[in-house]
Amino acid sequence: MKTIEFSYGGKTLHLYLNGEAMFALDALNDERGEDQPEIVDEALEHNAAGFASLCKVAVILATQGENCRRYLHYSPERVPTEKELLLLLSPMQMIGLRAAVARAINTGYGEAADDDDGDIDTGLAELEKKTKL
Repeated sequence: MKTIEFSYGGKTLHLYLNGEAMFALDALNDERGEDQPEIVDEALEHNAAGFASLCKVAVILATQGENCRRYLHYSPERVPTEKELLLLLSPMQMIGLRAAVARAINTGYGEAADDDDGDIDTGLAELEKKTKL
């Protein structure tokens, strides 16, 4: 599991695109009118509607990141609401969140994160060998 971390105001969001997040984003797209862009595309725009969409997408990704962290027995952290992000993020933090969301989505779809150093997870490689038998 590779989460993308985004920090603001002493809090850290663990953004993660898994299958459940992907389907939640698809559901949001289905609710939108045909003349509207997809929510992730809109979230990357620098305007008020883009910021609102960015906060929705970030909460979905942060919720899934937190769900996975809890499943793996990490200490629970609170996921902010869309309203909290809309109210508390500064313009510079909004830009940082937009970049983190884009990285989380790219990572979730299999593209390496910028800080991925190419290390091989030997435990995972062994498990894959055993399950292929």
